Parts: sequence; C-alpha cells; structure tokens
Amino acid sequence: MMVSKMPKPTLPFPTATAVAAVVFGLMGIVFAGSLPRLAADDRPDAQGDLQLREQVDRLIDQLGDPSYAKRIRARGELQRMGLLAFDALHAAQMNDDSEIAMAARYLVESLQVSWSTEDDSTDVRQILSEYGSQSEVERKSRMDRLAALPDREGLAALCRLVRFETKLRLSRSAALLIMQQPIAATVEGRRRNSAVIEESLGSNAREAAKWLNLYARDLAGGEYDGPAWRAFISAERDRVASQTTRSSDDLAVLELYRICAVRAAEFGLESESLDLATESLELVESRKQPLRDAVEWALDHKMWTIVLQLLRRDPSDFKNDAWLSYAVAQALAETDNEKEGERWVAQALELAPLAPLNEDGSSPMTADARQQATQRHLLVAMELVGRGRFDWAQREYRYVIDRCPIDTSSSADARWKLAMIQSEFEQHRDAAETLQPTVERMKIDRDFRRIVERELIYSFDDFEARMHYNAALGHLQAEQPEEAAEALKAAIAADPLDGDILIAMYRYPGDEQWKRDTNRAMRTALTEFERMIRDEERQIVGINQLQRKRIISHYCNQYAWLAANTNGDLKRALAYSRRSLELTPKLASLTDTLSHCYYALGDYDAAVRTQREAVALEPHSPPIRRQLEFFIKKQQEHHAKQNAASDDS
Repeated sequence: MMVSKMPKPTLPFPTATAVAAVVFGLMGIVFAGSLPRLAADDRPDAQGDLQLREQVDRLIDQLGDPSYAKRIRARGELQRMGLLAFDALHAAQMNDDSEIAMAARYLVESLQVSWSTEDDSTDVRQILSEYGSQSEVERKSRMDRLAALPDREGLAALCRLVRFETKLRLSRSAALLIMQQPIAATVEGRRRNSAVIEESLGSNAREAAKWLNLYARDLAGGEYDGPAWRAFISAERDRVASQTTRSSDDLAVLELYRICAVRAAEFGLESESLDLATESLELVESRKQPLRDAVEWALDHKMWTIVLQLLRRDPSDFKNDAWLSYAVAQALAETDNEKEGERWVAQALELAPLAPLNEDGSSPMTADARQQATQRHLLVAMELVGRGRFDWAQREYRYVIDRCPIDTSSSADARWKLAMIQSEFEQHRDAAETLQPTVERMKIDRDFRRIVERELIYSFDDFEARMHYNAALGHLQAEQPEEAAEALKAAIAADPLDGDILIAMYRYPGDEQWKRDTNRAMRTALTEFERMIRDEERQIVGINQLQRKRIISHYCNQYAWLAANTNGDLKRALAYSRRSLELTPKLASLTDTLSHCYYALGDYDAAVRTQREAVALEPHSPPIRRQLEFFIKKQQEHHAKQNAASDDS
C-alpha cells in the first residue's frame, strides 16, 4: 500500500547450557570472564543444584558473622560465584540481619550484567546495549521495544530482565509485557515459548517469575488455571494495600487483572473474565488519563458493560469529553441501545462548538478560538478512524468543513482526510468532489496555497493529483473510459511519482501509445525511487538516523508497491518491501505491500498469511480487509487447480 563511551566489563548469564564464573576484587574492581559451555553430560544435576544452594545460603549467613575475616571471605566467595548467587543475594537484601542485608545489596549492585547473550538476534543485542547504565524510564522503554519485536524475538531477553533486573517494579513490568503478547497460534509454538520461559527463569523465586512459570505451564498445557491466577492477584492486592501511597505497583496489579480477564475470555470463561474486569475498576483512578486507558482497554476487548460501569461511576468525565462520549455511544450501540447511543454522538459533536459561517463565508469566531475547537474535532475524528467508526469520523470532518472558511488549513485538512475515507470505501466521485473546492481555491489564492503547504504535510500538487485520480476511478465505475483517461493524464501531470496513479494507468485498457507512455512513466518513477534510496543511504553526518530510516523505508515501499502491481522486477520489489519492514516494522501499509509482492510472485499462501498480519495491525482498514478476501479467494482457486491436477495424474 502506498503511504506516502566504553562499556563496563560484564558477566554473561548462566543458562541451562552455560555456566558463568566471575572474579571480583575486594575493592569492587571488576574482572569479567566466563567458563566454556558445558556439554550435556557435564551439567549439574539436581543434587549438585541443591549443594550449590546450600553453599550460597551458608555464605550469605556468614555475611553477618561477628568475625570480620569470615565476612570478607564470604563476600569474596559470593563475588566469585557471580550470577549463580544472584537470586539468593537478591532475596537476602530483605534479611532481618542488617549486616547481611547491607552486604547483599552491595553485592547485587556490584554485579555488572551482560544483558544479552550470543544467541540473541542483532536487534535484541542493540536494544540491550548498556541497558544496566540507563535510567529506569529508559530501561522500561527498552523493555517495550523488546516486546514489540516480531515473533516473540525478545522473549528470552525479557525473561532475563524478569530474573535479574534489580528494580522489582521493572521486573514485574517485563513479566507483564510477556503475558500481554499475542499467544502463538500453534501448539508447538506455545510449547516452545513455554520452554524458553522456564529455561530462562530457572529456579528464580521472584513473584514476577512465579507469574511467568504459571503462564508457561498454561501455555504448555493449553489451559488457564483460574484459581492459581486468583491467588496471585489476591497476594498482589494485599501487598499493594499495605502501602501508604499509590505507586506504579497499583498499575502492575491492574495489568495483571486485565491479562487474566483476557486469558479467561480466550478459554470461554466469560463470567470469570467479566468478574475480573469489574474488580479491576477499583484500581482505576478517577482522573482523565487512567479513565481513558480503562475505556480503551474495554473497547479493545469488546467489554461494553465495563464502559457503562465506568460511566455510572464518573458520569461528568464522560459528558465533558468527546472521545469518552463516543466510547459510550459505541458501547450502547453494541448492547442494542442505538437510539441512546445516537444521543451521545450528537452531544460529542457539540462539545467543542464551531459557530456557523457568515453569509460571505467568513467565521464570526476569532481565529484562535476557531483553531482550538477545530483541532479537537480533527483529533477526535482520527481516533474514531482508528476504531473503525468511519461514520462518526465523517460527521466530525463535515462539521469542520461546514463551519470553517474555505481558505483555512483546517478546512483543507478536513477535506483531505474525509476524501481519504471516501476513497477507501471506493466512493471515488464523492472523494473528488470533496477535494475540488480546496483545489479551485488554491489555484486562485497563492496565500492560501502557502498556508496549506506550510501548516500541513500536503501540497497543492497532492490535492490536485488525488482529485483527478479519484475522478478517474469514479468515471471508470460509471463506465466512462474516455473521461477516465483524461482525468488520469491530469493526475499524473500533477504528481508523476504517485504509485496509485501509475498503477491505475497501467490497468487502464488504452492503446499502444498509452501503454508506451505508461511504461516510460513507471520506469522513470522506479528509477527515481532507487535514486532517492541511494541518496539517503549516503547521508551519514548531521542526519537524524531514525528519520533517515523512515525515509529509506518509504521509498523502498514506494518501489515495491509500484513494481508488484505492474510489470516491475518482482524479486527486487520483494527485497525492497522486506527491507522497508526491517527499517520500520509493524506498519500495516508496508505489510500490505509485502503481501502484494508475494501474490505477484504466485506465493498465495504467503500472500494470505502476510495480509492477515496487515489486518491484525489495522483491523478496520477497508482496502486491507478487501485485499485479504481477494487473496483468500485466489488461494482457494489455486489449491483447487492443484488438487484437480493431482487427481488427473
């Protein structure tokens, strides 16, 4: 789809296949090294593990010995054991003997951990680079990035953070992120993830590790152990209740509730799921952001009654917030109360009122007041689009169009976004008519054109090209090929690099001259996309690397989209499409392009599988959903032909 400093010496982790040993100087100077991997027959058995734990416990007790010499020897032995003693040392920080607790804290803090292993992918190693030297906020951000990696690529690393992160709240955060991830679709995948979790955690006794061990057992057994999860929730609630002030721990308990509610629903335990979600509301603060977060979670999981329970608890917050009002409207509509839902929609529309225009098209409002109200409507409309409520979003855009002067950037922005919705629903003539007033005004008003190009991301050429493009598709729908051809010529003249226009031209049944002109225009565009990619790759100094990645990804996608939908180099298109997703992963539009590449290459199974990923990323997109239906149909036809050929042979 078109889109337009040196590190400190570190310790490797002990795993089921490797044991680390580290020597620390008594003054805290760190020397790091590791023993070779153990062969399977050389790994410690259960008796060896028990002896090791007994040795660690004995050394920890000696940290509080009256003899200074014994304390120093015990500290040195524990330092040499390194991460093999980590779990016991972490627990010893709460020892009743203050001498032991202080020594344990010193030893835990002195361990310099290598958060990544040689088995980790390049992306995981980059994310975890110098993790231990970062602030808590940055460490949490790194966790989020690990959780966002595809195919649970960051699972083992997150388990490591659960086990070895010195801040318990961050350890809990890592565990919650793991349990929030989508569960593997196959039994083999779930069992593989379960094994990774259990191996990574070992015998760690942290509460978060206990959550994950239960989660791993559930994965392996294909079940949800409701009573066990209830016991964890109760223990966490008791722990939080003992605190005198609210903290981030409250949020951890809230997330644990939500994870359990979702998992219960997945196993058909609807009553238990609703009970858990309802109990969790006690932990939702009566402030706007926590309330919005709770409502959004409920909408995401189709828990309409939870939205209505929150409404009864905090009615004024809902009545004074357009987004929350629309949430109520959706919950009411989904529970067969559409009439009451419509009342909430009307109320939401008037929460940031815009005065009707004067007869001469001017606004009676001050520019600042109008702009402030307009931005609220545009923001709400975008959120509604994200929820798939295109009908309500279109009302918001039309409200802005009707009550903003034509020569304002707000009017132009609303018209562009409304036209994009109309185009996605294949209402092409309507889309062209929506854009036309802005195009006509920009033609005669250069000041307006400059305002739009300064304040928005669209240019006059973008508006004109899209107007003619939609007009052409509208003519084709009305079986007016000559008018369509003229509109396509006007569209490509406005934007010669618009892939959608070039694809429409390629598919248009023109004469030989039309085909020659179209092929020349496509070759020019593809060559230009590759030139832009090379130019960006050469930019090293003074360039924001994240922005550079996005630009390269954009042009890779543009190349792939055009080539895959025409007669371009399909293997090169596939390579560029894959690269665009490597640079900017988890984007539905780029994933959609990749599925088109697979389809063009005749790999229908990969096309369907990839398009399902695109739908999961953007479930409400009309063209992405339509394309999935098309690919499934072609896949079925392909398999039917294969089966028929097999029967004939």
